[in-house]
Amino acid sequence: MVSSKLFFLSLLLIVVLAGCEQLSNETYHQMLPDDRRKLSSQYTQLAKRLESGSSKNMRLLEKAVRINNQNDQAHFELSLPYLYNGIYDKWHYHISKATELNPQAWQGWRGYYKLFYLRDYGAALFDLDATDTLTIDQTDYAHNMSVDYLRGLCYMGLGNHDKAREYLKLYIEKETKDVGRKFIDETAFLYLAIMAYDEGDFDQALDDINESILYEEGQAEMYFYRAKSLVELNRFSEAKQAVQKADSLFNEGRYLRGYFHEMPNQIYKQDLDQLKEKLKANQIKEDLS
Repeated sequence: MVSSKLFFLSLLLIVVLAGCEQLSNETYHQMLPDDRRKLSSQYTQLAKRLESGSSKNMRLLEKAVRINNQNDQAHFELSLPYLYNGIYDKWHYHISKATELNPQAWQGWRGYYKLFYLRDYGAALFDLDATDTLTIDQTDYAHNMSVDYLRGLCYMGLGNHDKAREYLKLYIEKETKDVGRKFIDETAFLYLAIMAYDEGDFDQALDDINESILYEEGQAEMYFYRAKSLVELNRFSEAKQAVQKADSLFNEGRYLRGYFHEMPNQIYKQDLDQLKEKLKANQIKEDLS
C-alpha cells in the first residue's frame, strides 16, 4: 500500500515537471488577459507542489509573476523564500505587491512577518490595525493567530504594557467565549506574566504563569519565569523545582521557537544555567546563615 502511494507521488511529480517544461516553451505576449491569468495560476499551483524555495519552485513563481503581474498568490508565495533567507528588499517588494492586490488576504500576514521576523512593531501594528477596516465586526487571524494577540505582542515590544495587556486580555476573553479557555494559546498568559515580572509584580507573574500551565504542561519559558518570580519572593526551594522542570522541558525541545525566527522572550541554555547558578549562590547563603 505504501509503495503504491510512493509510485503515485513519483508519477505525479514526473507529470508536474513535464508540465513545467511544456509551459516553459510557450510564449505569453500574444495571449489574451484571461488566458494569461489562467496560465499564471497554473504555474503557481505547480510551484506549490514543489519544495518552497527550491530552484524549480522559484522559477515557476517568477514565471507566474511575469505572465500575470496581478497574481497576488504568486507574489506572496515568491516572497517567503526571500524572507526566510534574509533578503528583505525582495521580500518586501513581493509581499507589498500581494498586499496591494489583495489586502484582505495578505495585510495581516504582512503584519505577522514584520512582527516576528523584522521586529518592526510599529509597521506591524499598521498592518494589523488595517485588518479591522477590511473586515468589519470580525477578528482576523494571520498565520492562524488572532490579530488581537499579535497586537498585544507588538505593544509589548514597544514597551507599552498597558496596551499590550489590553489586547492580550481582549484575545483571551474572546477565545474563552468562542471556544473555551482551555483552547487559548497559553503563551498569552506567559507574556502577561513576563510583563508583570518586569514591573516587579511577582505575585501577579506567578498567577499568570499558573494560568498558562493550567491546561498545558507548556514550554520551558513558563517554568523559567516561574522560577525567577519565586527567587524574587525568596521561595528558593520552589524555585529550584521550577528551574529543574524548565531544564527538563528545554532538553526535550519544548521551548518557544519560531519557523526561521526567534520568538519574543525565547530562552537559551545559558539563561537556565545562569538561573541555576543564582539559586546555588542563594543556597550557599542560606547554609551559612
